[in-house]
Amino acid sequence: MAETARPSITAFFPCYNDSGTIASVVITADRTLRVLADDYEIIVGDDASTDNSVAILEELRRLYPRLRVLHHAANRGYGGNLRSMFAEATKDLIF
Repeated sequence: MAETARPSITAFFPCYNDSGTIASVVITADRTLRVLADDYEIIVGDDASTDNSVAILEELRRLYPRLRVLHHAANRGYGGNLRSMFAEATKDLIF
C-alpha cells in the first residue's frame, strides 16, 4: 500500500508582551509539528511588544530555523495581527 503524503502545516501565534510564555509556545509547537508534518513553519506576529519579547523571539529564530517572526512597528490589534500572519502563511494547512 502506498504511503500518503502528509500535508504541510503553518502554525502561527500572536505575541504582545508575552516574554514570559512565547518561548514555551514556540518550543512546544516545534516539537509537535516535527511529529505531525514533514514540512512546517511557525510564524509569530510580534505586535509592537514593549517587553523582552523581541529579544526572545530573535534568539528563538536563531535556534529554530522554521520560525518566522513578523515585527509590527505599530500595534495592529489582535485582528490585524492575525490577518498579517494569515497573509504570510505558505503551507497547506493553517493552525
